[in-house]
Amino acid sequence: MNPLAARNHRELERLARGRALLAFDYDGVLAPLVRDPHGAAMRPSTKRLLRRVARSWPVAVISGRAWKDTVRLSEGLAPIVVGNHGFELGHAKPVPRKVLAEVQAWKRALQAELDGEPVYFEDKRSTLAVHYGLERRWRAVEQAVHAAAGRLRGARLVRGKKVLNVLPAEFPDKGDAVVALLARLRLDVALYVGDDVTDEDAFRVGPPRVFGVRVGPGRTLAPWRLPSQGDVDALLERLATLRAGR
Repeated sequence: MNPLAARNHRELERLARGRALLAFDYDGVLAPLVRDPHGAAMRPSTKRLLRRVARSWPVAVISGRAWKDTVRLSEGLAPIVVGNHGFELGHAKPVPRKVLAEVQAWKRALQAELDGEPVYFEDKRSTLAVHYGLERRWRAVEQAVHAAAGRLRGARLVRGKKVLNVLPAEFPDKGDAVVALLARLRLDVALYVGDDVTDEDAFRVGPPRVFGVRVGPGRTLAPWRLPSQGDVDALLERLATLRAGR
């Protein structure tokens, strides 16, 4: 279901009248997905619209990237930034020594098993992301990454788009992050826009607390959908217009 369709405008208008949070994943939502694991910049139009939206709505960017990297990519346009799937809720957070040692042990084990494979390790200290979509033929690499990670102890594995996230089993997810922000900001409801498997944790919370918008194809728990990342600007435009003059 397309949230920009006329039949859904009433629901967006209801959110605009209420105490609502807008929350966005970064990669694949605010910026295009790219092969470079360091990510892509937002389009100028997206930056302009995000700035407009943040003037009249509470806005958060919730990413699997580290907080500092998400702040850099989002260029300070979102008042609230959440990193590491919810572990860094609004600020950088010291990582417990036990977690540091655990993540480094996972990294060493995966490096040994995947030696020679075209992978990139994004070490976020508290979590680890293994990017394997660096070359055209990546399916066999994906299988090798998942097989190796499946042997790690104490890890929660979260699939992404050509990336496998490796997190401590006790860490929060994006759904936990959205619920925590609603409580902290004393808001009633969130509109969460995401494109990846990790975003399904937020979609799973569901109405009346969270209304999900899935960007792109694929099975989802979100009730609404945007066809592609290129359609996000239209949603931002609509959200900005709904609260114009407030």
